[in-house]
Amino acid sequence: MPADKPRILQDNRDLILTMIPLVALILIFTALAGQCSFNPGGPEPGAPPQFNAELALEYDATVVDFPIRIPDVSEDWQANSGVRDEPADDRTGTVTWVGYVTADSLYLRFSQSDVSEADLVAYHTGDPEAQEGAATVGETSWTVYRAANGEPIWVADLGEVRVGLTGSASDAQFRELAEKVVDAEPVS
Repeated sequence: MPADKPRILQDNRDLILTMIPLVALILIFTALAGQCSFNPGGPEPGAPPQFNAELALEYDATVVDFPIRIPDVSEDWQANSGVRDEPADDRTGTVTWVGYVTADSLYLRFSQSDVSEADLVAYHTGDPEAQEGAATVGETSWTVYRAANGEPIWVADLGEVRVGLTGSASDAQFRELAEKVVDAEPVS
């Protein structure tokens, strides 16, 4: 066709005029599909997942060989996760844990196990860490360790069971959960 420009005479203006209808078509199809949104302020934090900690721990009490405690945590703490697990390697035993999101959106995990204190610490950190200190809540002594990610790990030996606390929560929240755990009667 003689009216067509030779390729050498085409410039950026021609490229832009070609791209405008293509971009408009993409935007139209995207809007019709409803799969995209524009939020200049970033995502809104959602609610934590729901997890029935009491039911999970009651069930765990029927399948593990150690006493399970169900702490009566604050109503503004939300249970969001839980697992019954067996530690890796040659360690024998079971660890059951429940995670909570506190009122100020911090995380605190409570574990119970029949494994040794060293194995429980290794379960939470991936490898044994050096003891960092101690804490006493009520009449119970807790050994404090520090995970590689900087989070504290509190461990107490309550006879037939070792209890661990870890997470990003404040010291006051660790103490609150420690007190609730020790006060809880084991489920039979």
